Amino acid sequence: MSYLTLDTIARVDEIVTDVLAMDLLHSSPDFLKMVLTVSGEPADALPIAIRRSVADTSLGETDIELVVENQGTKSAILIENKVRAPLMDRQFARYRMRGDAGVTAGQWQRFKVVLMSPRSYYDLLSADHASHIDANLSYEQIVDFLAPLPAFAFKRHVFESAIQDHRKGYAKSPDTAMMEFYGNYWAVASTEFPQLRMLKPEVVGKDGSWIYFPPLYAGNGVRLIHKFKGIGCELAIVTKNAETLAESLGPLLEPDMIVRPTRTMAFVNIRTPAINHVLEFDEVRSDVVASLATLERLRAFAMDDRVRKVIVAFV
Repeated sequence: MSYLTLDTIARVDEIVTDVLAMDLLHSSPDFLKMVLTVSGEPADALPIAIRRSVADTSLGETDIELVVENQGTKSAILIENKVRAPLMDRQFARYRMRGDAGVTAGQWQRFKVVLMSPRSYYDLLSADHASHIDANLSYEQIVDFLAPLPAFAFKRHVFESAIQDHRKGYAKSPDTAMMEFYGNYWAVASTEFPQLRMLKPEVVGKDGSWIYFPPLYAGNGVRLIHKFKGIGCELAIVTKNAETLAESLGPLLEPDMIVRPTRTMAFVNIRTPAINHVLEFDEVRSDVVASLATLERLRAFAMDDRVRKVIVAFV
């Protein structure tokens, strides 16, 4: 008997495990039954739709949307997939809002919110996040399911690699240099730019190069982000009409502002110097101050009555 040798996968992106899970839902009735059971749905329910990266409303994006039917009743299983990435503000609360919106629209009669992740990621969630989750479909459960099935050896290997990736990643291992940088950054932001309302940082991992600020309007669809390793400062707007919003904002932009539409978001960007967080903070402090001043410009831009009117019409 020969055994397939699989190379080490050092970093597993969530899009990969998204696609593998969707393939298993489509190709393996037993895997579907396991997901239904974990979700608290009837094991004999039949799938009628499986979609990825669903952003039909302005309430954010669902990683995997599985709709099943049983005895004439439709149920949605809304899956958020995490390997190492930090959670967005009220991320699971917005899953429940999307589920409720689907009930109101008649897409389904009930829904479940499921986190698919390494088990330890789920275990480390705050009570606030966990309160919005109905079940955890752990990567360990998926590995156990795949283990006796030689045809799925590579899929099992990917999920095993993702578990290992998580153990050394954001949620599990705070990064000393990043934590120190965030602490110094927050000290400057809170004293010199209090209007930005930066929250005091908690655990930050080595991938924490995007600094998120609290929402500017009611809800969570409009906020500032400092992507300090190169992209710069951005006003991020969750919307399902990004192209039209970008066109509407165009005449209002200041000369150094660029609007970037994506499928589910629009970003108003101002380039600022990339910051090397491992340097002594005194060496980068002037760039931090300049970036915070740029974020304040974006905040003022977003709060301008003309700009706010345009944004609110699309979120």
